Amino acid sequence: MMNTKATRQIRFALILIIVITLLLFYNGYNCFGNTTHILSYQFNNGDTSDSGSSGIPLPASFASHYSGSKDVPLSSGALNLFYSSFQCFNNNDTSSSGSSGIPLPASFASHYSGSKDVPLSSGALNLFYSSFQCVGGNPGDMGTQGSWGDRQCIFHNVCVQGNESTPLYIVDYFYPASISSLSSTIIRVNDIFLGLRHGLPGGRDASKLQVRLVPMNHSDQTDPNRNLRYLDETYLMYQILPEKDMNFGHVLFDDAFGLYAILRQFRATRYNSPNKNHVLVFEACEDFEGHLNELCVKFTKGIFPTITSHPIRSIDSLFDSSVNSNRICFRELVAGQGASGAIGWGPKNFNRAQIFFDFRTDLLLTHRINPNIIPKQHHILLVNKKGRRRFHNLDEIYKKILSTPRYAGIKITIADDFKNLTITQQLELFQTVTIAISPCGGISLLFFFLPRQSVLIVSGYPYMARMEAQLWDYQTHLQLFQTVTIAISPCGGISLLFFFLPRQSVLIVSGYPYMARMEAQLWDYQTHLRVIHYPIQSNDEFVLPPQYKKDDGVALRNHADIILQSEKLFALIDKALITTAMKSS
Repeated sequence: MMNTKATRQIRFALILIIVITLLLFYNGYNCFGNTTHILSYQFNNGDTSDSGSSGIPLPASFASHYSGSKDVPLSSGALNLFYSSFQCFNNNDTSSSGSSGIPLPASFASHYSGSKDVPLSSGALNLFYSSFQCVGGNPGDMGTQGSWGDRQCIFHNVCVQGNESTPLYIVDYFYPASISSLSSTIIRVNDIFLGLRHGLPGGRDASKLQVRLVPMNHSDQTDPNRNLRYLDETYLMYQILPEKDMNFGHVLFDDAFGLYAILRQFRATRYNSPNKNHVLVFEACEDFEGHLNELCVKFTKGIFPTITSHPIRSIDSLFDSSVNSNRICFRELVAGQGASGAIGWGPKNFNRAQIFFDFRTDLLLTHRINPNIIPKQHHILLVNKKGRRRFHNLDEIYKKILSTPRYAGIKITIADDFKNLTITQQLELFQTVTIAISPCGGISLLFFFLPRQSVLIVSGYPYMARMEAQLWDYQTHLQLFQTVTIAISPCGGISLLFFFLPRQSVLIVSGYPYMARMEAQLWDYQTHLRVIHYPIQSNDEFVLPPQYKKDDGVALRNHADIILQSEKLFALIDKALITTAMKSS
């Protein structure tokens, strides 16, 4: 009897062990499908990121300064219990990975067989023939010829041919010769299929792809395209935007984020691990000289492992190493930067908050940094940028912050230069910052990696908008108010009266301040941090080198140094401190 009972207990234990093992294997399979998710789980364990965070504690001096009564200082708890906060964002849905095609109907396969005894099959289609999918204008539809600049595509089983004398590349696209109608329906007439350069796809030196349809009969042993040698895995082909400029912001968001976003567009590559992806560029780091080469190596080693674990290669080096030096064949090719980068494409970033968040998470995890860090004490970082668009009076502002009682106890740092820090060291530094105050331009894009609950205060740039300019720019003489030679008027409807000024007269009409926000197309779609723009609204808030004029919009944007006004800035710092203390949902 005891033996029977013991046997049953042993059987039950074995069954329980098997069930637990299967559950662990299932969970392990899901985790190991993406190493980033494993690291993310480890970092999330024990924090409250999924249920909202409680905010960064208010500095004691600040809380006391703004107390509601003598004995009750302002607190994070009171803010979250009694006061309102808000955040606007959009979530993107992610779908499952790709699947095999639907089998061909027998009658159809037989009708279009390549030979008498070999019907067309799904297997043959996927092994020998090309396929594609595009976003940004389906090239198989009529009237999409003009969409090539925004188009992003994934190709399967294609060959690319280069020509040293032209930036135009030819894609050989193979279709079953037995289905002759495909020659006019797969892809409509397209002189240019897609552009390889983000931002300026139609620029003079911008490279482009053109598709050439090639009929093939896979059952014909003599067909020259039947036994092609293909590169396996996924290859991304693109042309870097800055081209020897090496601006960190553009490399990060036009190039690296652009490629990351393209991979997320297609189901076949959405869950790719970096070891499956290969990046092909038109100019690799070895093509740059001196300091530019050093920057290129630093950026690619620090950023691109999020996308690929392989070295970045030039397309020419791949051509040179191929058996046919002018032709390379790919099992899977992704091309067409289009609007995939972040800079310069504001409206097309709508609903991309999740992709931005995932890019930040994956890049931080690549450097083994917890993406869910929330600092426990405040640290204000002032950026002392060299060159154009810098803060003209940063030392003065730094001293005023230090001497302001309500900011007592807050760590205040001036960052003079990040060039001597590795990318990892920069990212680690940013995780300690709760409020960053930065000029606009590429330097501000570093603070995309600020920790959750943090605030970026980024300056605008001076720009005077001209109301009614569409009228005044086209006047050659005026003929009423004959006694007036110079009129000085505010902008708006009243200034239109002076349309009738006499010939040779002058109208001086005021502009109005316009809040010019550089990189707003990126900052407006972030949800892990808050971005506050410091507005430039008057002539005494900037300094322009004497060789430039204040009515030159390009000069104002690119060369004006900003004079920070302490009253205006401190109001934004107060807002930032309150914002960091409010929990996010």
